[in-house]
Amino acid sequence: MFSRRFILTARPTLLRISAPILRPTAVATVRFNTTFPQKNQAAESFTAHKPLEVLIKNDHRSFEELYNRYKKNAGNAEEQQAIINELIREVAQHSIAEETVVYPLIEERNILGNGEHIADHLRQDHFEVKKLLLKLDKMRVGDKGFDDTLYSVMRVLKEHATEEETKELPEIAKAVPEAERIDLSKAFLRRKAISPTHPHPHAPDKPPTLEVLAGLPVAPIDKLRDQTRKFAERRIPQE
Repeated sequence: MFSRRFILTARPTLLRISAPILRPTAVATVRFNTTFPQKNQAAESFTAHKPLEVLIKNDHRSFEELYNRYKKNAGNAEEQQAIINELIREVAQHSIAEETVVYPLIEERNILGNGEHIADHLRQDHFEVKKLLLKLDKMRVGDKGFDDTLYSVMRVLKEHATEEETKELPEIAKAVPEAERIDLSKAFLRRKAISPTHPHPHAPDKPPTLEVLAGLPVAPIDKLRDQTRKFAERRIPQE
């Protein structure tokens, strides 16, 4: 009888402790949905018309536009930092979406006759970008080495994007019917909307373990961190 009474009195205590732990996650979700609707609320409307390769190329153009805007705002550290915050977030979420949607497709359809090798090569590119991006994420505009690190990020991103746009994406367009590529674009944007917003280079980059990372365990923590950050506006449409 003693053990039963002990358990009954312990349960309310556990419930009282767990309730406030859930509150920050809820706050982060609300802020994310209302401030950046193009990444969540409007996902379905964005993906109803264009195939996967269009969304990927537009992300690449957005990275370039943000970098050019950063350079144009030299001397305005606050605006530059907001631009970098947006760049970090976009690249982090784009990478997870490619790793969960695009690279498994390359393997399954054996794109260019060597899908598994190509997908692993592209994942290695992402690993290099994430390492550099993590270093950048720990710095502030004006810190020693900041611009050099940013330049390295953009160099690797540019090489990676050029390869995808000239090799893999055209082959995907040939191998996969347009209707299916439009469905894939829906999955791509949905994945971006729930993905971590900061780089995690040592996290798994292959399904199925990647599915855990791309869900709730890491993303809410990242989005809580984002509450204290200012973000520049994305100017390149997703579709």
